[in-house]
Amino acid sequence: MIFMKKLALISSFLIGLIVIVSCGKKDPSAENELKYDIVKYARQSEGCDSLREGNCSKIKIEFPQITNFENSAVMDKINQSIQSLFSTNENVNTDSINFDEEMDSFISDYEEFTKEFPESFQSWFIEKTGDVKLNRGNIFSIDYMEYSYTGGAHANSMIEFRNYNLSNGDEITLDEIITPDKQKELTEIGEVEFRKVKELAAEADLGQAGFWFENNKFYLNDNFLITDSSLVFYYNSYEITAYAFGPTELIIPFSKIKTLVDDKSLLKPLLE
Repeated sequence: MIFMKKLALISSFLIGLIVIVSCGKKDPSAENELKYDIVKYARQSEGCDSLREGNCSKIKIEFPQITNFENSAVMDKINQSIQSLFSTNENVNTDSINFDEEMDSFISDYEEFTKEFPESFQSWFIEKTGDVKLNRGNIFSIDYMEYSYTGGAHANSMIEFRNYNLSNGDEITLDEIITPDKQKELTEIGEVEFRKVKELAAEADLGQAGFWFENNKFYLNDNFLITDSSLVFYYNSYEITAYAFGPTELIIPFSKIKTLVDDKSLLKPLLE
């Protein structure tokens, strides 16, 4: 009887130990301890809130910034990269980015323009916005969307993606998620999905369909986003076809490429 009680106690202890161990095991694909905020800036010229609103300038910049991460050097490196992406000054040093000054300069340039060309009735605007699209394991991915007009036939728009490796703060390259020897297969899968999106038959000529792929051969560009379920490639306006046809978003589900992902790939934990 005493032996049975001891056995029951030992069993209970082992079960409790198993629960503690399993609860303490970290899921490599789960959200990490990284925290972030969306930083927001906005300016507008005088008259934007009056009947002259069609003749004014506005600028808005919103982007994610990491506020807490276990590796401060990685956090600073990623934050500087993001700030550089959202800066309106292409030549600015990352250590001297000042968004308040950039916005004041944009408004000032517009006001100088209206003084020089008072008969010109037009607005200038810049919107640069972004958000976090993935924050799991060692991957921190964001999007960057720009919509702007400073004169011309039409407004300009573009989307770019950034995927950061939280182990070192570097941007993730395609080679880090799909090895070069498997990228030909990835491109073939991508083309199948592309033709579905564009409603093109497998034998349809890409050039005759209005696309500008070099040597008339489909390719995947470097503008890709890692989500929790797919790779997303984005071709901006003018990149592969005329402006009138707009941009192209190409989604390749992980289910289509899981055989191309090896154990060293940063995607591996997301597929498990």
